Amino acid sequence: MDYAKPSPARHRAFGGYRPFPDHALPGPVRDYVLGASKAIGCDPAFVALPLLASLARAIGTRRVIRLKNTWTEPAIIWAAIIGKSGSHKTPALQSAMQFLDCRQAEAIAKHTEELASHERDTTQYERDHAHWKKSNSTDQPPEKPEEPTCTRLTTSDCTIEALAALLAVQFDGLLVSRDELAGWLGGIAEYKGGKGSDLGHWLACWSAQPLTVDRKTGTTKMIHVPRATVSLVGGIQPGVLREAIGREHLQDGLCARLLMAMPETRPVTWTDATVDADVEHQISVVFDRLLALEPATNEHGKLEPFPLDLTPEAKAVWVEYYNRHRAELVDFDDDLAAAWSKLEAYTARFALIFQLCDWVAGDDMAGHAVDELSMRAAIELSDWFGGEAKRVYGLFVESVEDREQRELLEWIHRKGGRLTARELQQGSRRFDRSEEAGSALNDLASAGFGRWEVVPTEGRPRREFILSTPSTYTEACSSADSGTSVYVDTPLNQLNGEPQP
Repeated sequence: MDYAKPSPARHRAFGGYRPFPDHALPGPVRDYVLGASKAIGCDPAFVALPLLASLARAIGTRRVIRLKNTWTEPAIIWAAIIGKSGSHKTPALQSAMQFLDCRQAEAIAKHTEELASHERDTTQYERDHAHWKKSNSTDQPPEKPEEPTCTRLTTSDCTIEALAALLAVQFDGLLVSRDELAGWLGGIAEYKGGKGSDLGHWLACWSAQPLTVDRKTGTTKMIHVPRATVSLVGGIQPGVLREAIGREHLQDGLCARLLMAMPETRPVTWTDATVDADVEHQISVVFDRLLALEPATNEHGKLEPFPLDLTPEAKAVWVEYYNRHRAELVDFDDDLAAAWSKLEAYTARFALIFQLCDWVAGDDMAGHAVDELSMRAAIELSDWFGGEAKRVYGLFVESVEDREQRELLEWIHRKGGRLTARELQQGSRRFDRSEEAGSALNDLASAGFGRWEVVPTEGRPRREFILSTPSTYTEACSSADSGTSVYVDTPLNQLNGEPQP
């Protein structure tokens, strides 16, 4: 039986969601991700991605991974969790961010005390300085107290001037946290009083490149940051993401730098589960020890990142991955190829984060080089994000018809995957009559997303539409792309020549 070829956008954007590979995460990180996602009732990816961004900020600029003498990667993560309203994005973000938020609150409280002390010291300095001037003393004048600065781990201010001002007074970077990323995406390409957009500055922050900002106001007219290190985390709804990205951010490289997770919507039910206190303590210790890492210093006494090289085994695994990844990139369109190329950097960054997390969790040797286990785990996670990029990029090329069909597929999937035309008409506001619902289901069947089945009953037989499994219709679509016909209800393992379980 042949079916009409579905749109590539449809099968990329819906279905085929692979479970997040939590087993690839370091022990304390994995335990917290699983515990928090269970307590919240969300997909583990919703906790894991912002937690990785938080861990990257805890490392900051104090460590980098050195792939070769001319290529190092910093611990910078740009994370976007994608889900509809009510999918628990915000609780997941808060759960992952709480460790930095707690330490930020402590730093602010400490700074408040330091400011009060500084005010007293300044008052005394002014008295002493006035007395020194009147005395015509040949002694050195009293030293003016230096105003204390607050250690900033996170900020919600996305303006480049504000970021540059914060980065200029501390060495180890920042994490920008936005509950909703739409505002950041919408404002990043706006022109600021004829001075151009902030896009170039943001791209520099993803790569830890130098950042220079000229200002018309303020005592400091030019702010220069030798190594602008900024991680980013936030949530966004699928429809908002589609509108906010637009064609320009696909072409300018901004979207390619975003790691995105878009789990399938799941029903949320009440749970009394909470994160085990020991698990929360262990991940808290990881943050404390990462934040306590010391950077290196150069011959001039200036702070600089301490590089971690690859072990020979890790280097062999990296080279094999790099060659394979580059070969895959050749067959993608320009948009997806851009995202694929950035995944190489993210693979190295994951390996750096994993290695340091293993070290601070108790492995004394793990802090001196990146080993094979960390690299393999990083590659597995990077490959998962590659699969997510394919799914999410399907949103950007959807027609209105594609989107309506995808949303219908998602609705049927949430309802259990099988129903009659009347049940669809009664459960969805899109259809006024069962005939319209039946026609929509016929279109899905013709496109390879399901089939009709007559179910005997004591009365009249029921004609039910049965949604194909994601693995089934994804394989059907892939085969349709290559001109091959397959049955839509053939299991994926059978299509691959594997024995059925």
